[in-house]
Amino acid sequence: MAKRKATEKVEQKEVKKPTKAPHPRTSISICIPSTVISNKNAHNLEQKTMICYQIAKACLIYNVAEIVVLKVPEKRMGAKGDEEQKTPSAVTVGNKVVFNEDFNPVLDGVEEKKNKGNDKANGSFDKSKEDALLLASLLQFFITPPYLIKTVFLPHLNPHMQDILHKFKYAYKLPKITTLPFMQNNEVYRDFKEGIIIPRETPKIKAKLKSKKFRVKAPHKVTVSKYVNIGEREALELDISREIPIYLRVTVDLKNKTIVSPQRAYGVVGHESSFGYLVRVVDDGFHKVFTKSPVVDGYNCTVFVLCDDYFNKLGKVLDEVKEYEDDEESRQQQQAQVREEEKEEKEGDSSKKILVVVGNYKDFQLSFEDDEEAKSTMFEGLDGVLKLFDYKLNIPLGCRTEDGVLIALTKLLE
Repeated sequence: MAKRKATEKVEQKEVKKPTKAPHPRTSISICIPSTVISNKNAHNLEQKTMICYQIAKACLIYNVAEIVVLKVPEKRMGAKGDEEQKTPSAVTVGNKVVFNEDFNPVLDGVEEKKNKGNDKANGSFDKSKEDALLLASLLQFFITPPYLIKTVFLPHLNPHMQDILHKFKYAYKLPKITTLPFMQNNEVYRDFKEGIIIPRETPKIKAKLKSKKFRVKAPHKVTVSKYVNIGEREALELDISREIPIYLRVTVDLKNKTIVSPQRAYGVVGHESSFGYLVRVVDDGFHKVFTKSPVVDGYNCTVFVLCDDYFNKLGKVLDEVKEYEDDEESRQQQQAQVREEEKEEKEGDSSKKILVVVGNYKDFQLSFEDDEEAKSTMFEGLDGVLKLFDYKLNIPLGCRTEDGVLIALTKLLE
C-alpha cells in the first residue's frame, strides 16, 4: 500500500457537537477561604469532604470558571472568639483520657497524627496551609475521572501530594456529580474523553561494562510522548506529528485520535481551558487573588457574600458596601454600557467577569492585613478589605459558606 504523503490532508471523522454553552453575558469566579474546612467548621475528614462536595456541585451546576482557595493566616487562631478552641480538652479513648487541643480520633488516622507531631516538633507544621491544600485537592478530585486520580495526584509531580491520596477515602464513596461537562450534553462522551499523556517505557540499551551482559534501562528520562491514558486497558496512541510533554491533562477526540480543547468537546470550559473549573490556590499574599487572575484584563466586578456569621455580628460592617442588584432595570443599564464598550473596542470581550468572594468577613480582613507586600503598593490608602469589593450580595443570615455559594450563584445567574 502506498504511503500517505505528508502534505495530504486527512479527512476528519464527524463527531458529536455539544449542546451546553457558557452563560452569554457572565463568567463567574468563586473565592473561598481555607477556614471553610477548619476544625471549627468540620470535625472530621468525612465532614470536610462533604463540604467540598457541596461546593463542587454548586459550581458545576452554574458552570463556574474558577475556584480560588485562599489560605487564611494562622493568626486567626489567636483572635477573640477562638480561645475556646485553643483550650485543651479532655477526650476519652477507650480507657484513657487524652488532653490534647488538636486531637481528633476520626480525622486522618494514626499515621498522619505522627507526621503532624514530627512537623510540629520541627516547627514546620501549618494547619491553615494543610486545609488549603486539602480543600483544593478535593475540589480537583470531583472533576477528575477515576482512572486519572492516581496520576493527577502523583507525589513526585507535586511534593505536597505526598499524603493526599488516602484523604480521598470518603470522596470515592460519594455519588458522581451529574452536571459534569460531558453529562447531559448530546452524548459527547462517546467521541471525547479526558486523558493524561503518559511516557512510553524507557528503551533498554546494552550496559557499557563488559561484566554486565544484560540490558538495562536508559539513564535518560522520557519527557514527551504520543500515548495517552484514557482509562482503557491499553494507552491510546495519538495521530499527531509532534509529541506532547508527559503528564499533561488533555481532552481527546477518540475518532480522530487528536487533542481538542474542552470548549470544542463540551461547549463549556473553565479558565485556562480547564475541564470543569480551574482550581487556584493563593497562599502567599491576598493581593494575588486579583493579580494572578487567569482573566487577561482582570475581574471587572467583585461581589462579597457574607457567610458563617451565625449571630449577625458583622451586618453593620457591610453597610458601606453597595448592594448588588440584578433586576431588569439594572440589566438594561448593563446592556447599554456593553453596547458603548463594543463601539470603543470592536474585538473586545464585553462579557462580565465577576469574582464572588464568599465567606466570613474576618477571614478576608485578616488576610488583607497580613499581606505586607501589598500594603505599600496595591493596598496603599485602603483601611480595610471592604474597599476592594464593588458590591455585596445579601443572602439569608447564618448561612454556611457551602450553602452561600449555591445561593449566591442562583441569585446572580437565574
